[in-house]
Amino acid sequence: MSDHQTEVRDFRDLFVAELEGVYDMELKLVDALEEMSGAATNDNLSKGFAIHRTETETQVEHVEAAFDALGREPTRRDNRIVDGLLAERERFDAGVSDDAVLNTYYLTAAIATERFEITSYEGLLVTAEQANLGADVTEPLERNLEQEAKTLRKLQALVEGTDGRTLWDRLPGSKRS
Repeated sequence: MSDHQTEVRDFRDLFVAELEGVYDMELKLVDALEEMSGAATNDNLSKGFAIHRTETETQVEHVEAAFDALGREPTRRDNRIVDGLLAERERFDAGVSDDAVLNTYYLTAAIATERFEITSYEGLLVTAEQANLGADVTEPLERNLEQEAKTLRKLQALVEGTDGRTLWDRLPGSKRS
């Protein structure tokens, strides 16, 4: 991973710089999802994070495919927004003592992260269009965008629910007593 200053002369350079940040984001989220799966005290939430970790590993492969289509080795550029989200989660983890509060925080943090990921992929695709990059570059990223949107809808359904039950009625079970 590097924090190098990328010279951006055109849309292709901008795309590569953004792709490096997205690659860093996805790799960091693989680890974070594993940690959150282990720390969440609600069984369904924990399983959901584990499933999403597997999906995120596939998203990493899609980003690598976009690098490959560009003829470049996958490289990372620090994504300071994700670093901030993860640091905030660590700060919160250190101070929370109520399992329900922890689980609710994790759920809302996951929603915020999904929204950021969606915005990142939308920006990449806009930049790819400006750079006249082909489908071999954009299709893997479009698949990631679709997966992120699907995950966001699932998370929002957990919070909003349409059946009148509370969030915790829909997410029964605790790993801790």
